Amino acid sequence: MDRTERVEAAVAGRPVDRVPVSAWGHFFTRETTAASLAETMLAFRQTYDWDYLKIHARASYHVEGWGFTYEPSRDPAKGHVCTASPIQTAGDWRKLKPLPLTTPAFAEQFQLIELIRKDMPKRTPLIMTVFLPLDMAEKLVDRNPQLLKQHIEEDPDSVRHAVEVFTETFVPFVRKVAASGVDGIYFSTKWANHRKLAPETYRRLTRDADLQVIAEAKGLWCNFLHLCEDEIQLRELADYPVQVFHWDTRTPGNPNFTTARESLSGALGGGVDAATLAEGTAAEVEAVARDAIRQTEGRGFLLGPGCSVRIAATPAENLHALRRASDAEAT
Repeated sequence: MDRTERVEAAVAGRPVDRVPVSAWGHFFTRETTAASLAETMLAFRQTYDWDYLKIHARASYHVEGWGFTYEPSRDPAKGHVCTASPIQTAGDWRKLKPLPLTTPAFAEQFQLIELIRKDMPKRTPLIMTVFLPLDMAEKLVDRNPQLLKQHIEEDPDSVRHAVEVFTETFVPFVRKVAASGVDGIYFSTKWANHRKLAPETYRRLTRDADLQVIAEAKGLWCNFLHLCEDEIQLRELADYPVQVFHWDTRTPGNPNFTTARESLSGALGGGVDAATLAEGTAAEVEAVARDAIRQTEGRGFLLGPGCSVRIAATPAENLHALRRASDAEAT
């Protein structure tokens, strides 16, 4: 099988010669321009022979057009430092207005996709990352979940206005990304978990917005839903129209793959937590990866990190071990 055939078969739940595998994380010092990030991600894919490439773009690209600014990191192990945010009070959310696709941070992503697709080996699936609307809200307050939760409790209508603005902006954004040659979109949410919001609050505040954004990728064949952090609301979002459900099975409040498969119709993704990748031995990484493959019986499964790899802290031999596990458990 070539890479596309392997990933397509896994997504569809068909037999594969081996489970497809990939990994991703932030290259902080290289992600501030399209050219440098494209070069870095292409080299990363080639070094480890990943089956598909998930573009792990600068997380703030979603919100820079609304006045989020940052000081670029000069340390591969540290993220960028927020220097300004337009949101201080709950009422500030009402000041936001939809952005055009010509917004510089958006145009940069279109260029990034073009550069990667141009130089990536043929028949290698390419996946773009897009946060869902409530995650954009959290990024706009510099990843301060306590402040966002306070605003939701104080003035949910103002936050809902922002969610609608993000939706109106990212519906055409996803539409254009979907037409740009990618094979799927990795939709990510940190808020569909019981530690942050009750399921009914999440549903009332952002479910319709999530679905509007995801709908623009319906023509693609490899869309992911990443449910981030602990105590995820997997059953509540099991009907989201994606092909792959992805989460960290290694946190104590999340289901394992065997349990989750009972409530999901799509393929499963993940397997090895970021801590094991960064702090474990290569043998431990391979053992955890092989256990994940066995949980899924190697069917309908895409092996990878449960969440972003801490690139600067993760030894190369551990990433090679992740890739090697796929061969070790080949069907």
